[in-house]
Amino acid sequence: MYGMPPEMGGGGFDTSMFQLAGYLFGALVGLNFLAIVLGILTLPAFFFILYVSDKIAGSLASMSGWFPLKVVVIMFRGLRRSMLRTSLTYLALFVLTLVLCLIYAVLHMIGYATSEKEANFKAIVTHKTTIPSQMPAGYYDEFQRVCTEELPPDMRPKNGKKDIMSWSFVLGTTDKVNPRKDTMVFLFALEPDKVQTMMDGLDDLTGQEKELLDKACAAMEEDDRAIVMSKSRLKSLNLQVGQTIKLHSMNYANILFDFKIIGELPDGKYEGVSFMNKQYLIKQLNAYPQDKVNNQKGEAHPMMDKCVNLIWVRLPTKEAFETLSQKVNDPAKFNKVPIKLETASSGIGSWLGAFKDIFWGIKYILVPAMIGIMSLVVANALSISVRERRTEMAVLKVLGFQPRHVLLIVLGEAMLVGFLGGGMSALMAWGMLGNVKFQIMFFGAFFVPANALIYGPALGMAVSFAGCIGPALAAKNVKVAEVFARVA
Repeated sequence: MYGMPPEMGGGGFDTSMFQLAGYLFGALVGLNFLAIVLGILTLPAFFFILYVSDKIAGSLASMSGWFPLKVVVIMFRGLRRSMLRTSLTYLALFVLTLVLCLIYAVLHMIGYATSEKEANFKAIVTHKTTIPSQMPAGYYDEFQRVCTEELPPDMRPKNGKKDIMSWSFVLGTTDKVNPRKDTMVFLFALEPDKVQTMMDGLDDLTGQEKELLDKACAAMEEDDRAIVMSKSRLKSLNLQVGQTIKLHSMNYANILFDFKIIGELPDGKYEGVSFMNKQYLIKQLNAYPQDKVNNQKGEAHPMMDKCVNLIWVRLPTKEAFETLSQKVNDPAKFNKVPIKLETASSGIGSWLGAFKDIFWGIKYILVPAMIGIMSLVVANALSISVRERRTEMAVLKVLGFQPRHVLLIVLGEAMLVGFLGGGMSALMAWGMLGNVKFQIMFFGAFFVPANALIYGPALGMAVSFAGCIGPALAAKNVKVAEVFARVA
């Protein structure tokens, strides 16, 4: 992403996206194994539902004598007759739906992040030609002035400067001699009072999480040395809230920070990242000329004119964005280094663009292949079942069942397993595995959307239908005379 230090994926090969590829492909086997284990654990619940449903349908059929209910009873008992085959079919559908739900969670979140939202229209200012983006500190003040004074009143940020925020990235280590990943801390230097209004994922907190973050941001306003860290980074550094930490900056050479940890970021939000007060960074840079040990010539720090990495702004409309973009491109206002303004969705999309083939492959090759394989598994299981039950099908026809009734029984059995397997899998993914943590850029966690509770059963039924339509047609066309001739 623009502005991130090379060590964190700001230039060259982006390690965070390598991590994404590793999770989606390398961990696929692990996800399948996890899904199989969970499927086996839910088998008792699956057969309990079948048993209860069978008893209820049987009672209603006995009381009412309604023929469709008798057909339903035959479906339930057909599934319970061959428990091993039913279990294997259920497990196949359960695994398929669970894995696809987790993949869907990632693709849904990335799609949401790269879509433009009119009600929360955000834009990003970055260096036009340099990655990582580095802009002079004065650009932020000038940009705020342009937004709040030069834009037409109806195009200005609704909350004034509260809707404008800068990020400066600070990468440091607690061990200057032997810096390692487990000693590093990556911080956003920002304005604490804007954290809960401008930071995606933190602007919709409620309850205790919101209250704790409010207190932490207030403490950061009062003490510029105060920082808030993610739980995973605290655990990695073996630190706790209330402790102090000395951090040797790696991208701001010869700058030492003395931080006090005063809070934690909400679980699953900005994993691996910490927040610091921007004023502390500016203070340390301003004090650098007086550092006689590391700066005997008394020169300004070389990063003084490169200390703003990103500038965020929330605008009321897309027209406001277009007007502001023209002003940003005016060299009379920003003449030290060239900058550009782009929508937040466009910026994230550009960062993900190099990996679009990965997402394309997942969406249009991996997912269809999994659906096709599971359809073949279902078709194979049901084909064996139909061959074993040819005599039963013939008997049903002798008793007055029409070919369409036999077709419905086979289709119904398969789609019932698909509905229960897909539904229970989607419920498991949404309820128990809903928070899937990946540290990718600024995404803290991926959540299985609630609409997966609809898509899961629908997917299970669709796959079951595709797999069983052939065997069902074969069962429909069973010839009574041929079957009993073989028996005789």
